Amino acid sequence: MIAVGGQALTVAGNTTACPQCHEPMRAVPLEGHYGPKVPVDLCPHCNLVWFDEFESVRLSGLGWVTLLREMQAAVADAFTGALKAKLGCPRCNGTLKPVHNLTRFGRFASLECPGRHGHLQTFSLLLAERGMVRPLAHADWQALREESREPSCLNCGAGISPGTDRCAHCESPLVAIDMPRLMAALLIRHAEPLPYEAAGRVTWPCHGCGAALAPNETARCEHCHHPVVVPSFVDLKPLLDTIEPLLRAARPREARPHGEKLRAMRGDYTATAAYRYMRHLFQPESLLPSGQGWIALAALAAFVGWLVLR
Repeated sequence: MIAVGGQALTVAGNTTACPQCHEPMRAVPLEGHYGPKVPVDLCPHCNLVWFDEFESVRLSGLGWVTLLREMQAAVADAFTGALKAKLGCPRCNGTLKPVHNLTRFGRFASLECPGRHGHLQTFSLLLAERGMVRPLAHADWQALREESREPSCLNCGAGISPGTDRCAHCESPLVAIDMPRLMAALLIRHAEPLPYEAAGRVTWPCHGCGAALAPNETARCEHCHHPVVVPSFVDLKPLLDTIEPLLRAARPREARPHGEKLRAMRGDYTATAAYRYMRHLFQPESLLPSGQGWIALAALAAFVGWLVLR
């Protein structure tokens, strides 16, 4: 029996209660960097995610794929309402306080436990924390209209009307997924980016002309200049189906036996520091000084002259 917002709520076992609807949240183990599991609690009814402290920064690409699939299922289920004015921490029942933390992607909002047990975020704000979304601009509305697609709220999936900046159902800011930044988080496993040949297999069809785009490199078609607009988690399903097997096939880099690199370099004069230094000073094809070589020779001549004439 726990109390949340002054109400008693019984939760079976160690299940975390959602601060919004008081229903048990779904425990979702996500893969972190180097393989360990990161436990996350997700409420599919309210589209909320509870992260213990610093958990969201430790997710690997495969962890994000799993989380995005959970978000897809929740958004396709039902629309969610706006958050209540006061919500309690699912760990200590303390009142969560709104914060606006500053990251390299800008400021993002969340509800933080005063006891530092973690933070609660909506789906769209979680992606905003990692820089994976951008505001839904006028050009995006026009592109969706040309594609005969209905715009929707990224957070809850409800339909939205032009001229508004917030969802009428969940009151979330209207944003679209920033594909290059999303791909930067997805195409990484074991703390290393996927090889270029593997990442090159991931394409996104242009809704303007049908050309295959590299979603990790461009947010606009190079052929017809049509913008890439992804306003819903559901649109990501084909992309995640392509990326997941590539991530699962990635293997961590194995440690080399001690001294292997030195044995491989033995007898190779090009691996020495002296060779690398001389290569910058002299042109290999003519053995004439390079630009840096002339500067070094002039400095050496000036030093020798100073020694002689002092």
